[in-house]
Amino acid sequence: MAITKDYPNTDWTTAVEVTVEPRLIYPFRQWGDTSGYIVERDYVQARDSYSPSSLGSTDATYTSAYLVEETIPQTLDASLVKFTRRWGTVPSAFEIDHFEVFTFPGYYDSFDTGGGNYRSPISNLTPVTEYRSFVYSTTPDSGFAINGQIFRVEKDGQFVDYVDPSSSPSLTGYETYVSNSTQIRIKDNVISRAYGQGNVWMQQDWRAVAQ
Repeated sequence: MAITKDYPNTDWTTAVEVTVEPRLIYPFRQWGDTSGYIVERDYVQARDSYSPSSLGSTDATYTSAYLVEETIPQTLDASLVKFTRRWGTVPSAFEIDHFEVFTFPGYYDSFDTGGGNYRSPISNLTPVTEYRSFVYSTTPDSGFAINGQIFRVEKDGQFVDYVDPSSSPSLTGYETYVSNSTQIRIKDNVISRAYGQGNVWMQQDWRAVAQ
């Protein structure tokens, strides 16, 4: 009886998907977002024919998902390897609300603390909104509009923990923030890879209402 080889193409030279259906993973679902997801597919290929795919190629079905990772090939037998490709979409921007301690600046209308408008810096557990935005970019330093740093008060070229008539912002300016419920940035923005690999980037921006 003749032995018939059952490979799907000549000696498995082309990668063959072995998943029945791709796996869809939603890493941001806990915050109510399903626009960001990963598509996973498993492949088998001849060891000698394997070469990694280029980051940034799109999935054939989920065309808005970019290749963010290809795992290291694992040996199946003497000639075949198995690996997984993962594509990720660019999520829509969303917000996360939580509570965090932040120290708000003190108030001085003069250095005579016995009168006038005076308040020591205060540390409060306060509602915080984290704004997350996303972009696909091979050059995130130019592809992302980095929109600021932690709120600081400056006076005479130094950062201080109070506002007064000559600080920046001034006492009057900061009191306007408070009366208008203006949000201030409570920590520096962070930019990182949204899926840990690849070129889908996430910017996190934390803000709280001035107190």
